Amino acid sequence: MKFLSPSWLSAALIASAMALATLSLATPSSAAEDKTLVVRFYDDPAGFDPANIFRIENENIAFNIFSGLTTYDGKTGKIVPDLAESWETKDNLTWTFRLRKGVQWQKGYGEFTAADVLYSYKRILDPATASPYVSELTGIETMDAPDPYTVVIRLKAPNGGFLHTVANYHQGQIVKKEAIEAAGDQVRWKPVGTGPYYLDSIDVSSRIVLKRHDGYYKGPAPIATLDFHIIKDDATAAIALRNGEIDLLMRQSKEEQLQILKDAGFKMNHVDNYASSLKVMNFSDPILKDVRVRQAIAHAIDYPAITAAIAPSLQGAATSMLMPWMDVFSKDAPTYPYDPEKAKKLLAEAGYPDGFTLKTLGTSAQGVTEQQQFEIDYLSQVGIKMELELVDTPTFNQRRNKGEFMTASRLLPAINPDMILFSYLHPVNIAPKGLNGARYNNLELTTTIEAARAEADPERRMELYAKAQKIVMADLPYIPATSSNVFWPSKTNVEGVNINYLAQVNFWDVTK
Repeated sequence: MKFLSPSWLSAALIASAMALATLSLATPSSAAEDKTLVVRFYDDPAGFDPANIFRIENENIAFNIFSGLTTYDGKTGKIVPDLAESWETKDNLTWTFRLRKGVQWQKGYGEFTAADVLYSYKRILDPATASPYVSELTGIETMDAPDPYTVVIRLKAPNGGFLHTVANYHQGQIVKKEAIEAAGDQVRWKPVGTGPYYLDSIDVSSRIVLKRHDGYYKGPAPIATLDFHIIKDDATAAIALRNGEIDLLMRQSKEEQLQILKDAGFKMNHVDNYASSLKVMNFSDPILKDVRVRQAIAHAIDYPAITAAIAPSLQGAATSMLMPWMDVFSKDAPTYPYDPEKAKKLLAEAGYPDGFTLKTLGTSAQGVTEQQQFEIDYLSQVGIKMELELVDTPTFNQRRNKGEFMTASRLLPAINPDMILFSYLHPVNIAPKGLNGARYNNLELTTTIEAARAEADPERRMELYAKAQKIVMADLPYIPATSSNVFWPSKTNVEGVNINYLAQVNFWDVTK
């Protein structure tokens, strides 16, 4: 260690005092105090309660307000410690988490402890909460807190992916009992977490402001204020970025606007092939319950041609509910290449030689998209009339969650393949209890995914996941439409925008 002489130290102190008398000391932390990052938010906010949160834009806010026992590295997508410093398990059945000490809640709610973890998970499991994520935690047999900084969870069956369950996403986000109770029926608008930012103010029609949580356990974030401006129209958002009114666009989903921004030299922060977009086939519908009808719809639409025509940078064709970068992805599942003649034959065999009307639930915020226009045209060529029912976003979420539709769309961002397979295919999650909006119930599939999650042998595990993908793609409760690439264009001085495979950004990493 290098020591300074008293005389040198005195001179330095005098010089520092003189500098402070005229201007604040130019250290990185003080320089960051006044920094504001203006971010485009692209839809009406629907609230930030982890128990019921929906849609990626809202989840980006929650991701920065809350923490989980684990979280996802923004660059690699790997599980990393968060509120838990470490964990251990010998059998994937009993998990012991060692919690960080001294972690502070936002807004003066004191220190985070094991009691907060138990409360958060019990709240999800409570039927009164009506959380669509309850199935993620129903595998828990017991939860204990032997001391304030230890949580021991015993599962009903082994689960090698349990670290995903307790991550900073939906049911894994930890809340404070006193804050929940104080918020009452306004809980979705009054989130309190332990993350790098807290909610300072919100106008649901125009603006969301997050402020830096100075007590964050990793230290204060470089940016003091995140000022989210609600701009629904992509072209308007691109103009705002070009005019310097916005620093960063949370999503740009129009190909032509993306190209304009590329040509103008803006930074193209992006992640490719992060999630599948699906058409949900509701099995309670008398027409769609016939597998031949579902297969006909799949053969009738040429999704590779659609993506090439309207969004070659933003989309690709999808062939599965799971993504190719997942370690359990299988190439052996059935696929449905464009074949209108086969579609017509399947419809005739199902008793619909003249077609039928396919009602599709959508959001008025998006209107009739180019993809939907193509779908309408392709389906009409085999006799299917696709009718759109456009509703506001909250109504869309409510009806989709309840399973009140014939067909609807669903994007499946997830790093954990089990979250997709169990949430959207397991019968315990049939809407309105969970996210299985297709109301799909296949005993063979159910036993297969349960066995896959519990299997410790890697080779056998892969066999089971491959079998599950074959079953579901043969049954088609969901028709894979496109895979999504996500772009967050920004000014060139904005650094650290690392988009993970949930399309989320940890703003603690972001500087300007």
